[in-house]
Amino acid sequence: MPKQRIGTGIELYYETHGQGEPIVLIPSTAYGANVWNSCQVPALSKDLQVITFDPRGCGRTSAPDGVYTMEQLACDVAALLDHLGVRSAHVLGHSMGGRMALALALAYPGRVRSLILAASGSGPAIRSGEECVPGLPFRLVDELVALGFEEFIRHEICETATFFTDEYRKTDAEAVRAFYHMAWQQHARWPAYLRLIMARHTWEGTHRLGDISMPTLIMIGGADDIGSNHTAQSQALLDRIPGAKKVVLKGQTHGFFWQAPDETNALILDWVKRHAGGVVAAA
Repeated sequence: MPKQRIGTGIELYYETHGQGEPIVLIPSTAYGANVWNSCQVPALSKDLQVITFDPRGCGRTSAPDGVYTMEQLACDVAALLDHLGVRSAHVLGHSMGGRMALALALAYPGRVRSLILAASGSGPAIRSGEECVPGLPFRLVDELVALGFEEFIRHEICETATFFTDEYRKTDAEAVRAFYHMAWQQHARWPAYLRLIMARHTWEGTHRLGDISMPTLIMIGGADDIGSNHTAQSQALLDRIPGAKKVVLKGQTHGFFWQAPDETNALILDWVKRHAGGVVAAA
């Protein structure tokens, strides 16, 4: 698949699969397009045009120096749609990818047919405790320093319930390790990772959630309350986004795309089909 110099000045790696309603899959913090290849692309591309990419700083895409912002990352997505000749698409964002999707919907509402915000939030304002203000939280910095960058990434996936439940990591340990090794292949390296998490923790969109004008589905694992407590953040999204719908994947944490792919893919496909060819928000 190609790399393309887009209007924001970077060389962006992307893939397209299938035909039909276009859907852009935006991965979690620092992950590349390859995380969707095992479960989502084969299933969804039977009915949809699935667009995946390595975000700025990740994998095969440029990792420029300088400040990264959520608005800048969203503009990269809009520029990719321009290159592909896709006027508007359904946009799914996982975790930090959901913030990118929100930033895109706020800046370019006419480009977004519908939103799927998966295990995501809108910024520090809806967090609790010492993480309720912009800036890198003490917890994250402390863990990065104590564990080191590469071990921090491995530990989060393989040794905690952040992505996969305790039971799943016991019964399917090899699948968890395989996911880690696959994800690490195109994962952002240091210092691009630092630039990305700074963009994540300094962006605040909570005050603008009422401006979201397209159909929005909030997907959340019922047990995704570790660290950033995405279950609480999902409720704030539901309360503030006009007409938003919410679906809870019972017993799941942050990685339901890979622990429960059949259920997750069915929900995504049903949502897109129900909003296919619908009214697109005004630009």
